[in-house]
Amino acid sequence: MQDIKIPKIGEIVEGKVIKVEENTIYLDLQAMTEGKIHLDNYSKPAPSSFFGLVKNGDIVRAKIKKITDEPAQILLSRLPLILEESFIEVKKYVEDKTRIKAKIIKILDKGLVLNYKAHEIFLPYSHLDYDLLKSKENLKGSSLEIILIEASKIRNRSRIIASRKEIYQEKKQQEYDQRLKKRKEELDGIKTGDVIEGTIEKIEKHAATVKFRNIIGLLRISQVSHHRIEDLNDFFEKNQKVKVKVIKKEGNRLDLSIKALVKSPFEKFNNEYKVGDKITGSVYQKLPFGIVFELLKGVRGLLHMSEYSWNSNEKLSRDLKIGSQLEMEILSIDAKTEKIRLSRKKILENPWKNFSSKKGDVVKAEIVGIEKNKLIVSVNGAKAELKEEELIKEKNEKLDDKYEVGQKIEALVLNIDKTNWKIDLSMRRLIEKNMKKDFKKMMIDENDEDSQLKIGDLFEEKFKG
Repeated sequence: MQDIKIPKIGEIVEGKVIKVEENTIYLDLQAMTEGKIHLDNYSKPAPSSFFGLVKNGDIVRAKIKKITDEPAQILLSRLPLILEESFIEVKKYVEDKTRIKAKIIKILDKGLVLNYKAHEIFLPYSHLDYDLLKSKENLKGSSLEIILIEASKIRNRSRIIASRKEIYQEKKQQEYDQRLKKRKEELDGIKTGDVIEGTIEKIEKHAATVKFRNIIGLLRISQVSHHRIEDLNDFFEKNQKVKVKVIKKEGNRLDLSIKALVKSPFEKFNNEYKVGDKITGSVYQKLPFGIVFELLKGVRGLLHMSEYSWNSNEKLSRDLKIGSQLEMEILSIDAKTEKIRLSRKKILENPWKNFSSKKGDVVKAEIVGIEKNKLIVSVNGAKAELKEEELIKEKNEKLDDKYEVGQKIEALVLNIDKTNWKIDLSMRRLIEKNMKKDFKKMMIDENDEDSQLKIGDLFEEKFKG
């Protein structure tokens, strides 16, 4: 007859399953009664039913938890054995640095508590990814991949510590390597002269950073516009889409330009104007040999002093101020050097061209200017002077009270100096000349009773004006 064993609480036994119920299984322990295992003592978490999980004839190992006489029963539990077995497994994971997945069950001040096969595992925040640490309050209930770095027992209590350092450092390295690969692929596909679209990522004082898919390029302030820009913040906004041209590629560095995609002010000028065209410019800068005019924004041309006037006595630097407007003709356009030569003289008639008068002639003139002690007049386009002593006026009468610009007069040519572009005229001497003519006519009849009168007496009123 087979010996009947006398079981003891805490003893580890092994038995054959002889009966399966939904919530309980029965084991043959070769004792005075069979052993029982309920669902909550079979595993954690407890299964919903033994049906389909265990069958008759299976060998099950368990620990005696309780023995009773009335009714006679031996209550068993697999949980202590599972913990011991899983702890051995956990220790091996520490040695092998095996990665496992565990569920987060608690959020503590100094770290996370995870559950793995009924063991509590502590993960200090110093071993947690920075991104996960930022959202730690939302982690409860989620699973996390970890590496076990310590497993020990102190007075039958297990101490298991985990880390994610190696995992997230490896992940960061993989992400970095992947970024490098993508950057290289994108950079290899770009060459100098390409036009590509990017996004303004950062704006600084003298440059903006433009981001493409995986690489960035530098857009200097000098390459943004053909015109001067003081502050790039007035020109761009962050995340603004821009189309740029690659003007230089050196290693991983891309130099970009927006300016290269639009025609320069000179190119626009060269398309719109040609030699011989008339154009109005404003005085931009005075030089010893001429004046620089701004013709369009960013386009400047030179008016040499020799091209200002037919009259070499006219001084362009004296007559013109910064900002003054002047109409001129384009003499030449040099596309290579972007230089433009201008002429005012070309659009003016040579005033001496039609001037045929000579000394002693009587000419008609128009007053074009009144100065302190003389009149400036135009004779067939040529300028001439009438000094105060050669005018007809009262002694203390002011010139601008007697004469006005636009007034037509007659005068006698006193002198012509074509070398110095100078013509001197006189109204007074013309009056005297006419008076002498009249006097001669009156002296024809010698017997005239008024023949003894003096010229001054006859024409006294005329000299008074």
